[in-house]
Amino acid sequence: MPRPLKQLNPYASWTKLFGATLRQLRLKTTNGEALTQADLGKLVAYSGATVSAIERGTLRPDEAFVEACERELHAGGVLRAFLPFVNTEWAEYRNGAAPDHVHLLSPAEVATDPAVFKDPAYLDSLPEHTLEAKALALRAGASDTSQGVVETVQLQVDRYCRDYPTVSPALLEPRVRQRLRELHELLDGRLTLRQRRDLLTAGGFLTLLLSCLQFDMGHGEAAEESRDAAYQLGRAAEHQEIVAWSYEISAWFALVDKRYDDTVQHARAGLAVAPNSSAGVQLAVQEAKGWSRMGIADQAERALQRGAASLARLPTPSNPEHHFVFDAAKLSFYAATCWAWLGRPDRAHEHAEAVVAQCLAVPGRERWPVRLAETRVDLGLMAVQEGELDAACHFGELALSSHRKAGSTLGRVHELHEAVMAGFPDAPQALDFHNLVLTAHRSLQLGTPG
Repeated sequence: MPRPLKQLNPYASWTKLFGATLRQLRLKTTNGEALTQADLGKLVAYSGATVSAIERGTLRPDEAFVEACERELHAGGVLRAFLPFVNTEWAEYRNGAAPDHVHLLSPAEVATDPAVFKDPAYLDSLPEHTLEAKALALRAGASDTSQGVVETVQLQVDRYCRDYPTVSPALLEPRVRQRLRELHELLDGRLTLRQRRDLLTAGGFLTLLLSCLQFDMGHGEAAEESRDAAYQLGRAAEHQEIVAWSYEISAWFALVDKRYDDTVQHARAGLAVAPNSSAGVQLAVQEAKGWSRMGIADQAERALQRGAASLARLPTPSNPEHHFVFDAAKLSFYAATCWAWLGRPDRAHEHAEAVVAQCLAVPGRERWPVRLAETRVDLGLMAVQEGELDAACHFGELALSSHRKAGSTLGRVHELHEAVMAGFPDAPQALDFHNLVLTAHRSLQLGTPG
């Protein structure tokens, strides 16, 4: 299974978002033709190298450039609306503020829905001084190490962990990194031993979450570094579950990389650290997935049974959407995948249908979109095994249409794609699905806001 492609993160700064939006407009002109950077440069009387540097976020666009692009790309005012934020950002850098300590909030900290950044009216409603005031409010109390500040940090961490299943990684990742920077400042202050341990624990969970987000975005090396840092924070805080989750992330990465022996070893090592926890349940099912990939059904079933037994001993979670909490519905999700990989649609169907029902229980809302997308891949694999090409392609299209994908989701879609092409190489439906998968890859490589 291939690693997810590395993406740009346009929401990390206003300059990057401007560049990504410009690139998207250049590649999707009103007449449907894509322009090269050199083509656009000729139209706006700038060099192609200038266009390239602005799209990469390494050169500040001037007003004349923006107005020319507005005219030639029919941008509708969105580039013009971005310019004040870009100018404020560059002014802060010029005045000596390090990029990690600017006062202007990043786009990711301003909105939870990336679609709003396509609306010039929304951007015009966000004057710079309002953003600065909001930033100041968010950072208020950073020098006050009262228990209230510690509790605020804990609430933020909990919220971000609950946001993970539904919020775009490109939006959530910069927020997590900003909270980690603020947490480091707090740890430099005067703290009681209890406060220091609580903040190290919060930092451990934030760093685990950052590792997951980075992997989702295709930043594999950064994700591994964050996982290692989380392990160290867990040790420093004497928090065994954080240490166990770091092993779980290692098992996940190994599974995506097709290192199935390593998946089993990491899972068993983590399980020995914190067996009676949500991490312990997750580790048991990761072990089951490793055995399933190797085609060893009896070991996979035993691991699933161990996970179910551990889950039965845990209290019912009050916030099952929290990424580091194992809820009962998740067990069916993993079981469906294991039995689909083992070629047992008779056992996989019941679990998969239960997951889909749980995710779509509320009309008009997709709960756990990653879980839903990957379960649809499982249903597609079962359809291939049963000779149902139309159903397999349909489930694959539904998985690709998910607005929230994990670091393993596109790899799983490729798994279905390979099964479809192997089973039905000349079928028109299979070729249509093949083209859809290629388009999804190209869209990911663009790294532009959707």
